[in-house]
Formats: sequence, C-alpha cells, structure tokens
Amino acid sequence: MKEHILQSSLWENFERLENRRTFRISGNGFTALAILEHTWFGNYLFVPYGPTVERIDDFRGAIKALKNLAKQHHAFFIRIEPAHTWVLDLTQPETKIFADMEKEKGRLWRNYHKKAVTIRQTKDPAEVNILTNMLSDVGHRNRFIPQKYTHLQNQMFAGFATLYIAELEKTPIAAALVYDYNGVRYYAHAAADYEHRKLSAGAILLVQMIIDAKNSGMESFDFWGITTSQDKNHPWYGFTKFKKSFGGYQVNYAGTWDLPISRVHYFFYQIIRKLNRIRRRITTNTGAI
Repeated sequence: MKEHILQSSLWENFERLENRRTFRISGNGFTALAILEHTWFGNYLFVPYGPTVERIDDFRGAIKALKNLAKQHHAFFIRIEPAHTWVLDLTQPETKIFADMEKEKGRLWRNYHKKAVTIRQTKDPAEVNILTNMLSDVGHRNRFIPQKYTHLQNQMFAGFATLYIAELEKTPIAAALVYDYNGVRYYAHAAADYEHRKLSAGAILLVQMIIDAKNSGMESFDFWGITTSQDKNHPWYGFTKFKKSFGGYQVNYAGTWDLPISRVHYFFYQIIRKLNRIRRRITTNTGAI
C-alpha cells in the first residue's frame, strides 16, 4: 500500500512542531507512524491512515507491534482513522480531465482573468493568516470551529504545504492549502470570501491546483474526506457534491475504528463520551430556542 502523507516523516515533523510525541515502528512488511494523544481520561495512540503494509497478511504484525507500543506508554486504546475519499487520476490527458469535470468549472477557470482575478501560490508561513481569516468567517456563519493560525502555519513550516490565493485587484477573495507527497496532491483546507461568492474563486483555485499538480508530474489529486450519505441535510453533503463535480472516483477505506487495550477503561470512556454528546445536543437545542 502506498504511504499516505499522514504516515510520512514530513507529517511526523509537523506533529513535533505541535508538541506531540510521535513513534515510528517497522517490522516484516509494515511501517507505522503513531502519535500519543492525551485526553482527560488517559492516553491513546493515534495512527492516521496507517499502518502502511505491503500485504494484507502483514497487518497482523503491525497491530501486534502497535499494541506493545500502547502498553509501554499507558495508552488504553489505539485509534486507526482512514475514511472515504475522492480521487482524480492525473495520468490521464488534460482533455479527459476537463471532459469529466462539470463544464461550468472549466469555463470559470478559462475566463477568470477576464474578471481581474489573479492566482498566486506561496510557501511563506506568514501568509497563512489569509486562509485562517476566511476560515474564521466561514466557521462563524456555519457554526464550526476552524483550524487555528499556528496549526496551519506549522504545516507550512514542516515543508509539505503550499498556499494558493485568488485575488481581485490584489485583495484576497479565496485561499486553499494543499499538501504534496509521494506523487499525490492533497486538498486540505479552503475558504472563500462570502461577498465575492459569485466569482466562484474557490472553484477556480481548485482547477488551477489540479492542473499545476498534473503539470508537475503528480499521479493523483486527493480531494480528501467525503460522505457516502445521500441525505441532503448531512453536514458533509454540500462539499462532497462540490468535490465530485471535478471528476474522479471514490476510494473506500475500512473506516475509523478503535482497538481497546484496557477494555474496562475504554468502556467507561465510551459511556462518558456518549453522555457528553447528549449534553451538548441538549445545550445546543436549548440555545436555538
């Protein structure tokens, strides 16, 4: 299996910038990056998009090694967290990429310069505030907590992230952060200015990032998380539909799952988590009234 960026040494360096303790283990046919996470109830090991195995039979050895690591560091469970994602094949001709894309997206990209919109990219960590300011506005409108400035800035310091910015007369109107690793460009974080939404700058940026990735020799563009739900009220429904409009195909992973090390400890942890979710739901509904 091809190593995901979240299992790379680049991501490990980023996690260390975030003051998290990391571990890299390897054995017969497998490698894994594990991150020691702390909760109010104890420690757990987080293995994002891992372990990386050569064959499915090697997975057992990886899990055994992770269990031993968890016990050494008093972690009461291990969390492995892949998901459903949407991927575009960049090895196909550019004409095929545009043919499979929603035609309006291609038209917007071909004509954006006529509307005085310009696109630039940067690796300067100081400019990530352009994105975080927009994310803050989007979060306020849609009631979610956006990524923090220092968090995304550390990703740029780690060296794998590039910031794309769309500007209208030198004023930023959209921004997106992508990660490049092992022949794959990952679509990580994006936001656009609400007042200029009719310019569809977010879509224009995404097409530009796809074409740049292809021209640089990358093999695929990973749009990252999507939902498989057909419920239009699902919080991920809108951006899943947006990502699919650029062409591509769905990739299904096993889904998030936890491996308890201390079953009693994990049992009570799950009960308290459920109680907290119920409390937050009641508080939210009361606030809405």
